[in-house]
Amino acid sequence: MQINNRTDQDALLITKICLSTAARWDEAESLQITQLHSGMVHYTKTKTDRNRSVPIDEKLADEIRTFYESKESNLAGRIFKGSVGAFRMAVKESGIELMPGQLTHVLRHTFASHFVMSGGNILTLQKVLGHRDLKTTMIYAHLSPEHLQETKVLNPLSRLTLG
Repeated sequence: MQINNRTDQDALLITKICLSTAARWDEAESLQITQLHSGMVHYTKTKTDRNRSVPIDEKLADEIRTFYESKESNLAGRIFKGSVGAFRMAVKESGIELMPGQLTHVLRHTFASHFVMSGGNILTLQKVLGHRDLKTTMIYAHLSPEHLQETKVLNPLSRLTLG
């Protein structure tokens, strides 16, 4: 995707936020600059009406602040213009084929899958995703490279010296 205009720039940065924080597209797209502080993105208007705060890399936080400060108009504190259309075009141009209804949600699934494959804790993932029920988050558990292997070293007998 060639970044030609402001909407493309918005879409790229929203994509980075979604991949870094497991945000839903609309949560990231509607971010206010005041929701970025203390090294976190604070999501307040979520699908589940549950606020959640997700740590963010300082380099990305700086990129967001710089982007916001470079804007000609501030959109009443919003960082981004609506840009799902630019994202849709980028996906189409890339040749990636997605299941119906997964255009932007695939970014959230990508975050969750990579988090677990990299050894992330399933309870942490539940909090980041904002799931009420752990069963919803458990769909990613099978992706863990050490899935169930912790039982070998975290059971009570593993710490005993038998002999």
